[in-house]
Amino acid sequence: MERTPLFYLANLGSEVNRIFTLKEKGLTKESEAAYARAISIIDKLLKHPDLEGRAEEIKILKDYLEQSMRSNRVQFLKKEWQGYFSPYANRLLSLNG
Repeated sequence: MERTPLFYLANLGSEVNRIFTLKEKGLTKESEAAYARAISIIDKLLKHPDLEGRAEEIKILKDYLEQSMRSNRVQFLKKEWQGYFSPYANRLLSLNG
């Protein structure tokens, strides 16, 4: 079953939120596992035919996530990422609800 970019972006948002929730709790191993899942989703987005020509945008997202993983400003970054991904999740829910 082919997934839409919206599906992947909404799920990426969930993984990113999970990363920072786990980091807040000091669960480094679990946070790194969520990060690996997030990178896997980003890789799927980079290969998705509907996003041809938007690879640079997705690569910037990936780079920022990598930088965020190295940062200690967990609470600030978590809110920033939630703000970025909320529209995708809301849109997906409205289409499926």
